Amino acid sequence: MNQTALYREYHKPIYHVCLRILRSPMDAEECMQDAFVKLFTGGKMRFINNKACYAWLRRVAVRGAIDRLRSLDFQCFREAETIDSKELQGTAANQDPDLFPLPVEESERETLVRTIREQLDALPSGYRTILSLYLFEGYDFEEIAEITGLQPVSVRSQYSRGRKKLQSAINKIWII
Repeated sequence: MNQTALYREYHKPIYHVCLRILRSPMDAEECMQDAFVKLFTGGKMRFINNKACYAWLRRVAVRGAIDRLRSLDFQCFREAETIDSKELQGTAANQDPDLFPLPVEESERETLVRTIREQLDALPSGYRTILSLYLFEGYDFEEIAEITGLQPVSVRSQYSRGRKKLQSAINKIWII
């Protein structure tokens, strides 16, 4: 597969991975571009199949997003740009209906998804990153520990605390 076809196939999912971690569309786009540059210039175009290529690209993008999140310049930038509601497709509420019971009406569902996104964004970056990697990206705790440089026990406890904070905040707003 050529570079243009790879980019067309994977740029949106890679962008959304970065966006969930960084919360800033501009930074997410830069992180996505960095991952593709590494793919195209690093001689990594010899993958057995597209699935392996996507897995490598996603891992590079996640690590890049976490590094960007940790950087001092990014930490000074406290007000992340607002994420358009159309970019909320694929959130935990859309993917896992058992995680948060959803109201029946579509307008209420959209409001709940927006509330979940807002409460997730309000979490400290450590909790938010671990929840995003686990819930949205499907990494297990050992993989998250390897990516973030934390101990697996720390990842589990941060996930547990972050999830409790998120559920508590949502339950206060929505009497579920």
